[in-house]
Amino acid sequence: MTGPHPMRVAVSTRGVEVDDGQGGVLAPWSDVRRVTAFALAAAGGTARYVSFDLVDGHSVEVDDASPEWDDVVAALPAHADLAVDDLPAALAGLGPDDGVLVVAGPARAR
Repeated sequence: MTGPHPMRVAVSTRGVEVDDGQGGVLAPWSDVRRVTAFALAAAGGTARYVSFDLVDGHSVEVDDASPEWDDVVAALPAHADLAVDDLPAALAGLGPDDGVLVVAGPARAR
């Protein structure tokens, strides 16, 4: 999202938190169906995304250019049962032709 209030995404014990600068929204872990990752070709390289796929069909995405990327990647193992052994390495190796990588199954509440 561009403009004066960029969207920020965080993960916590409560769930996936989205703040657009004008108020926050919480998707509790019970509403997260799975966590996926994908990559797209972008000017100057590859853009990688982590997507929190919600049970209502919506998703919340954070990309590797976002300031919260490292925090989300670091916090995710504490809140979801990962389907990959090394999340940072799996994300770093993800390319535009690799399709969607399932990073975690249903997230667990803590």
